[in-house]
Amino acid sequence: MAESTIAYEDQAQEQPGKPRRRRGVTVFLAFLLLPVLALGVLRLGGIDGNNLTVAALSLTPYAAGFGLLVTLVCLLLRRRSLTLIGLVASLSLGVLLLPRILPDGDPMPQGQHLRVLTANLMLGKADPQTLVNLVRDTRTEVLFLQELTPAALDALDAAGVDRLLPYRVVRPMGGASGSGILAKVPLRQIVLVENTVLENPAAVLDLSGPVDIEVVAVHIVPPVNSDTDRKTWQRELASLPNPDSDGRPRILAGDFNATLDHNALTSFMARGYDDGAEKAGEGMRPTWSSLSDFGPPVTIDHILVDRRIAVPNAAVYDLPGSDHNALFAEVALPD
Repeated sequence: MAESTIAYEDQAQEQPGKPRRRRGVTVFLAFLLLPVLALGVLRLGGIDGNNLTVAALSLTPYAAGFGLLVTLVCLLLRRRSLTLIGLVASLSLGVLLLPRILPDGDPMPQGQHLRVLTANLMLGKADPQTLVNLVRDTRTEVLFLQELTPAALDALDAAGVDRLLPYRVVRPMGGASGSGILAKVPLRQIVLVENTVLENPAAVLDLSGPVDIEVVAVHIVPPVNSDTDRKTWQRELASLPNPDSDGRPRILAGDFNATLDHNALTSFMARGYDDGAEKAGEGMRPTWSSLSDFGPPVTIDHILVDRRIAVPNAAVYDLPGSDHNALFAEVALPD
């Protein structure tokens, strides 16, 4: 009888601990879902008003995947309320991401096709021969370059880019400021972007077909170094040229230092631009990762086309020596 009483008392002492452990697991799971919920509010609300939110929003694809993983754990542990909350938050982000992996399926214009490539050379350090080989292999007709230094342009010419793309509008400069446009067909320099920290040259591309186009090599200042840089980033994105529905079709390509989850970029695109990689179902391909700092790859390089232009194909290629990948797209112009 004494042994039974002791066993009963031991069980009674253990019971209060179990609810506490269950509550601890619930609190921990809720803590894991909190950043997913917060990011969903920022993304759906179009809030990128400080450096922290700008950096966080670039991780939206990762947050959606992480949220689904935590939601699965909540389901297995029978946390019904947390499962529902996590599912709603993750799927809300997933709905925004889905168009990036599905080709748009729009009717293809019957005009000329053009093959374009953009590459950030990382202070001119990208391997020139790899880039020239890429131009040759993809049969690129227009090459957009950022962080183009005089030495990098000389190295590209020595590797043979001048024979493949003999026409150019370039502004090579030291550091990260220089940019350029190299083409297989004649270019005429124009001014479409002014008052930016980095160079954003523009040109009219003299095509053989009935439609000429305007092109801009874009390089927007990074937003996360200071609050001043963030405000400049927002201003420069907002000041990019609107598409001219009565004029030439327009392509803007380069390093926007923004993902499709940043309101500063999507608000500009809402004026009449589409992301070429997204139209081709390749919008989730990352284009940049820091070589020195910890952080997952993100997609900050874009080929934006006005809505008269279709994009049947897009691809991302490694670029040794640079912290960016090269982004390629085949575009179909209106007839």
